[in-house]
Amino acid sequence: MNPAILIIEDEYALAGALATVVRRLEATPVVAASGQGGIDKLGTQAFALVILDIGLPDISGLKVLEKAQALPQPPPVLIITAHGTLETALEARRLGAREYFLKPLDLGGVQRTIREIIGTARPASVDAKLDTTMIGTSEPMQRAFAVIAQASGCDTPVLLQGPPGSGKSLAAQVIHRHGVRAEKPFVTFRADEWSADRAETAMNEAIGKAADGVLFLDEISSWSKPLQAALMHQITAGTLKARLFSASSQDLAAAVNEGAFREDLFYSLAVLKVSLPSLRERTGDIPALAASLAEGLALSADTLAALKAYSWPGNVRELQTALTHAGAVCGGNTILPHHLPAGIVTVEQSNHLEEAMRRGLGAWLDQKTTTSDDSMPAYDDLLETVEAAMLDILLRRFEGKPTRLAAAMKMNRATLRRKLREA
Repeated sequence: MNPAILIIEDEYALAGALATVVRRLEATPVVAASGQGGIDKLGTQAFALVILDIGLPDISGLKVLEKAQALPQPPPVLIITAHGTLETALEARRLGAREYFLKPLDLGGVQRTIREIIGTARPASVDAKLDTTMIGTSEPMQRAFAVIAQASGCDTPVLLQGPPGSGKSLAAQVIHRHGVRAEKPFVTFRADEWSADRAETAMNEAIGKAADGVLFLDEISSWSKPLQAALMHQITAGTLKARLFSASSQDLAAAVNEGAFREDLFYSLAVLKVSLPSLRERTGDIPALAASLAEGLALSADTLAALKAYSWPGNVRELQTALTHAGAVCGGNTILPHHLPAGIVTVEQSNHLEEAMRRGLGAWLDQKTTTSDDSMPAYDDLLETVEAAMLDILLRRFEGKPTRLAAAMKMNRATLRRKLREA
């Protein structure tokens, strides 16, 4: 499970912004809107980091810091405040605060600090689970796994593409750990964490840290043209010794066609291309993913149905957050639908499977009926093919027993047997 980060902040908008930063770093945000609420959460689970506002509505954040430091294994704490004074800063440091930020926050600076802290504090057991969290028997995931395996066995640049939350950075870490530079550094650089005038310097620093290890360029499609040019210069000059992994939530080839991304840089980065699908494209993988992420809890059939029906705009990362939430509120050993976050089980958001079925059926009909009228298949033949496929799936669900299938689906048993013989 990804590390949990506690955000103790009473301003709703700022707490939401910090939670977004935490998720971007593939950690799980837990929010408390008061000092006592934060203290209560500190007593219920371990956190890799605490982000703590000094000016809370009930008690001073310094009191919360004191409580955090009294824990058997105190987590590192980042202090944020709107009214910083020297005395407050000194007291926060004396009590063990790791960093001290003033409002309005430089979210890029906060993100860099969080990455540095959880990068060193992340438990070894998390790394050991990275492979197992890349789960999937669906065709698009099997294709991705094949390229990941190829990338692990060579030393060429790799471009990872897929929607946010689909697992690009996880795939990059898997390739690194099984690759020829596994013992070398793995350094991540995101240009959007830096101001335009500092981005190139920060990139050069990341290149220096990576040395002859791996440099992971996250969300490279958002890079400015000058920064793209600076990286291309490093590549052509031969000064960049690291293996390059890059990730993009956008279609980078389309960005090249639109003139937003350098063509020479694209071909330098996209020697191998790993395409990670959205979760809605592989709903068949959801039961196995959910079981892996549920931390030993069982999931009811209705819960699995709700998870498969939801559209998952945040992809695997959103699924992980949903199951973390469910685990926190579940009082027993089984996650039920009402344990899931609000919105996942609403009717309005549960129709994408029907839409996907209609799209698939439409594509199949287009293929079968794009012909002359004389060779057009008969409607009954098309219907028979669709029905045979549906019966095959249903029969497997009922362990190959037609009697059980007929009873559950309210079918005439003789009619079902006849249909199965004809299929």
